[in-house]
Amino acid sequence: MKKATFAFAAGLVLLSFASCSSSSSFESDVKKMAGFMCRAQKVSAKAATDEAAQKELESIEKEAQAFSEKMKEKYKGMENDKAKNEQAEKIINEEMAKCK
Repeated sequence: MKKATFAFAAGLVLLSFASCSSSSSFESDVKKMAGFMCRAQKVSAKAATDEAAQKELESIEKEAQAFSEKMKEKYKGMENDKAKNEQAEKIINEEMAKCK
């Protein structure tokens, strides 16, 4: 479970430091990462005692890691845009607030 949390946090850092010329693409990418985080949060509560949930969490982690790698390449060299960092943080906070 800690490994999944770390993977999602790493993905979050990559996206939160990213910049992109297309705001809608950037927003979509950040929302997708938040979606992985939400799914993992929902499943992780069950994963401690449920083997099926553990496998689902591993699957989510693999998907998130693959997406994170793609985003690392997509936003390469654009990590220092303060406005995009703040925008990403806001989007993730909004999406995670909806996660129930």
